Amino acid sequence: MPTVQGLLVDRHKSWRDVEIGRLPFPAAGARDVLVVPEAAALNFPDLLIVQGRYQHKPPLPFFVGRDIVGRIHSVGAEVTEFEPGQRVAAQPIFGGFAEVAVVPVSQCFAIPEDLDAKRAASLGTAFATVVAALGIRGEAKANEIVLITGAAGGVGAAGVQYARHLGATVVALVSSAAKEESAKRYGADVVVRSDRLDNVAVQLRDTLRGAGVDGVDVVMDVVGGDTFDGAIRCLRPGGRLVVVGFASGAISSVEANYLLLKDIAVVGSSIQRFLTQRDERLVRVMQEIYVGAASGKFRLDIDSVFPFSSFAEAADRLATREAIGKVVLVPDWKTLQCPEGK
Repeated sequence: MPTVQGLLVDRHKSWRDVEIGRLPFPAAGARDVLVVPEAAALNFPDLLIVQGRYQHKPPLPFFVGRDIVGRIHSVGAEVTEFEPGQRVAAQPIFGGFAEVAVVPVSQCFAIPEDLDAKRAASLGTAFATVVAALGIRGEAKANEIVLITGAAGGVGAAGVQYARHLGATVVALVSSAAKEESAKRYGADVVVRSDRLDNVAVQLRDTLRGAGVDGVDVVMDVVGGDTFDGAIRCLRPGGRLVVVGFASGAISSVEANYLLLKDIAVVGSSIQRFLTQRDERLVRVMQEIYVGAASGKFRLDIDSVFPFSSFAEAADRLATREAIGKVVLVPDWKTLQCPEGK
């Protein structure tokens, strides 16, 4: 039986123990495509899914990996949106860090031929997350003020750029001098350093006022914990806080009467729902972003590039939050042949 190699999870374990292994060559379902990755980006959910701590738990064994760019090897019988040889970005929940990945068509986006693979891979999950969170769930608009927490990470940096694209004023919350410079490069109008605050939950609102920002209309929070507690206090009446993640590891709660008294809303934004349903709003904007990226309009800094076989080293850079920008993986095996793209 033909097999393919990839980063194998045969039991839930530390991401430090993930190694290259083999599984049977996958078959495309009727609405699937097979993608041969040229490059991939590492995300926090990849580490959680290895440990069995993510909300989706694939049956063992499986290949890890959710953010890839490559060329289509073959398509399922009912696929009309894509064809073999076409270049795509894809965000499967798992299975991406391998010689070939099975991806539902709902999780694929066409990308330009002239967009560098590593740069394209760095954009996928990060920009899809912020388009869903800010554009769809948060309904951010021109002339509003948007607060982005964790603004130097991949999702945060994408959020800064997308909020500015929508015409909003952007306030970035970061935790170091290097991250402050990164947020400024991406176009943040105001940058606040959380490492200079003794208590973010209590001091953030007054710190913003000191910087001339008397409340915000939308918050995209990727940090949670004390940062969430401080950010929600900054919302103006009618404001929206969109929960995207909990990079701090702490999950906050809020009393319903607080939402009523402040006249604000707290909503979650799960990118997986939008990908599973192939939300046309998301598809349209993401394709605009990939075209814009080819001309330099949208970008994410690449912190480092590792071969797939150095997954543990790459994951350690992400897990310790040392990375400023995206951690990218590239194949260190001979890639499968695909039809030529048009």
